[in-house]
Amino acid sequence: MRTLIETRWGAAQLFASVTRNAMYRLCGAPRRSAATALVLAAMAGPAFGQGMAAPGDREIRIGNTAPYTGPASAYGVIAKTIAAYLDKVNAEGGINGRKVNMVTYDDAYEPTKTMAMTRKLVEDDNVLLTLGTVGTNTNAAIQPYLNSKKVPQLFALSGAAAWDQPQEFPWTMGFLPTYTAEAQIFAQYLLENHPRSRIAVLYQEDGMGKEYLKGLKDGLGGKIAIVAEAPYKVNDTNIDAQIAKLKASGADVLIEFTTPKFAVMAIRRSAELGWRPLQFVASISNSYSAVLQPAGPQNAEGVLSAAYRLEGEDAAAAGEAVFREWSAFMQRYLPSVSKTNGQAVLGYLVGKLTVEVLKNCGDDLSRENIMRQARLLKGIQLPMMVQGIQINTSPSDHAPIEQMRMMRFTNGQWQHFGPVRSGVDAGAVSESFKTIFKYGTATKRDLANQLNANTVSLMTGSFGSTYAQVGADLASVLDNGTALRILPVMGRGSVQAVSDILLLRGVDAGIVRKDTLSYLDRKDFAKDIRNQFVYVAKMFNEEMHVLAPKTITSMRDLDGKTVVVDLPDSSTFVTAINVFDRLGIRPHLIYQEPRLAVDMLRKGEVDAIVAIEGKPLQWLNQINDRNLHLVPVDYAKPLQEEYLPSKLGAADYPGLVPDGGYVETIAAEAVLASYNWAPNSDRYRRLSLLVDTMFDKVAQLQRPPFHPKWKELAPRATVSGWTRFKAAQEWLDRNMPLPAGAAAASGAVPAPAPAVAPTALAPQDRDPLYREFLEWRATRAKASTNR
Repeated sequence: MRTLIETRWGAAQLFASVTRNAMYRLCGAPRRSAATALVLAAMAGPAFGQGMAAPGDREIRIGNTAPYTGPASAYGVIAKTIAAYLDKVNAEGGINGRKVNMVTYDDAYEPTKTMAMTRKLVEDDNVLLTLGTVGTNTNAAIQPYLNSKKVPQLFALSGAAAWDQPQEFPWTMGFLPTYTAEAQIFAQYLLENHPRSRIAVLYQEDGMGKEYLKGLKDGLGGKIAIVAEAPYKVNDTNIDAQIAKLKASGADVLIEFTTPKFAVMAIRRSAELGWRPLQFVASISNSYSAVLQPAGPQNAEGVLSAAYRLEGEDAAAAGEAVFREWSAFMQRYLPSVSKTNGQAVLGYLVGKLTVEVLKNCGDDLSRENIMRQARLLKGIQLPMMVQGIQINTSPSDHAPIEQMRMMRFTNGQWQHFGPVRSGVDAGAVSESFKTIFKYGTATKRDLANQLNANTVSLMTGSFGSTYAQVGADLASVLDNGTALRILPVMGRGSVQAVSDILLLRGVDAGIVRKDTLSYLDRKDFAKDIRNQFVYVAKMFNEEMHVLAPKTITSMRDLDGKTVVVDLPDSSTFVTAINVFDRLGIRPHLIYQEPRLAVDMLRKGEVDAIVAIEGKPLQWLNQINDRNLHLVPVDYAKPLQEEYLPSKLGAADYPGLVPDGGYVETIAAEAVLASYNWAPNSDRYRRLSLLVDTMFDKVAQLQRPPFHPKWKELAPRATVSGWTRFKAAQEWLDRNMPLPAGAAAASGAVPAPAPAVAPTALAPQDRDPLYREFLEWRATRAKASTNR
């Protein structure tokens, strides 16, 4: 029979648990920790495996891993305090009549152990949520797993910004102010009070240390020099070499972004070397009992830090009632831990906030409701927090605490000073603000190179067109600061886009029509265009709209008539003249934007307007004129080589198509194309960035509010007769490999030969309009048989 570890801190709680008819034996926990016991797994009700506690269950089971051993063992007291606080809650009647059991394991601050223990908590112990995991790398190791299982990862104890990404990780929520925010508060203080200082930084060589360092640099903006940086590894036995290097730099400010063990070493070693810089310690390592006392209070005199929580002995700041409650709790439930231990205060706060969330859940203890309540915390001031700092969350904000206050260690105790500071600048979310800020401090050429290195210019279409909207969508989804920037450029359509890709400096790619490329190739307007152009992906299909008075009943009626076909550089222009040419129709062409020609049509100045764009067109959707209609475009044989059949329905154009009806038309294929850059060129590298990011995010682009035409994008769809961009083909081969028999049909080996029948492709890779074409052909065949 499988077992679980259920923590009970203190002999009284262990004895009480035995009386619940469970079988216990002590396990190998460190002697200085409270008792840990093994109990029968039968205590876990089946409802836990379904992600909720059933109304009849009298238990709320919470999972936790903590570093009871290893280099970060000083943090083990956090989990002990949380468990002790939950014992207090249970002794007072529990939460809404339910007892809370905290199942906790030692992960030794090792991500692989954290992952293994968390999996055990979820899959064997059937916990409702995980709580208070300590560390950046440890939380990062379990974040994807818990989100895939939809298990709340509440109050991750790390200041990494990764816990505040509700769109990507909706089941994760942090607790601490971010490392970036805290470092920027240090920067604010230095800029205001020591603007001419020279800074040295000691930091842990992992995600935590690097986020702290980045936050400091962003906050300083180059206005104060960081003259030396020294990383250390978490398993280093000493940091003597690092401190010696930092001292030799001549710095008069030392900032330590470290865990408690290394903060003790840094403070002590600096004093041994007689180096007395203005010293900052991170809030994760400012505990009196865990850091300052072991380092020697005399060595820590004058050390600065920032805090959101109070020290356990700060009765004056806490207030009499709060301090009395805190002291009574520690004395009764955790007497072996000093009240001066700041990590115990942190555990106390996490325990209180967890109880607040669970109380707000009422009888609905589903995982979904637990996260819902965690996102609705408003204006909460917890006891033992710095006055003026409140906890707030929302569905778009998973960072409960965003403020801190500076403090200085003086005469054996921390003293707060100055205002409550926010490390989150509302303007900091603007990448452009950040760029402008850096512009004043960085070398212009270096900054320009950095910003231009990963920028891709994309030629789109005219204002309001499908191309323009698709370009805007790409910029919205793909932009990622300096890692990738998409610049959609307004254009006039397919012909101009081809010209710009070939000739205009700085244009990397563009949205063009397949029939435009074919027309240029057939007319030999662009010599050897099939070798100069490559396509990234077939994007979508664009329907042919022919708006005319009801006296025009067919395309043949347009012979000799006056027809608006957009500007000569546009996509509509090329498709229109190509269709007219193939059908043997010779209209008189007017070059005007379709949306600007509606009044001309109503006045009889022109006989029809042609617009070939992805349906529904906004301007056409708004027309409700009983004298006008959409002229059907028959899928005649001369059109079948380059176009696909389609329909315009009442849902697309309610003012022009009767309810339940439709108008037959054709559709042209739009592709994302580029010049055939050499694989070793910088333009090839930039386009590869666009390809990788776009293909990775197709699913996001195909959801609202983005243009509905994205739903037609199938990355594997081929463009017959044209070669796919090499990097795009390589991405598909890596991520969407086809069976050997289908490779040729997919275009995996680029070749100008005719495409193999699409039936060789997987269903999801077939063009949506091609499927509609097959249905249309079958219907026509059946109709001819019945005649």
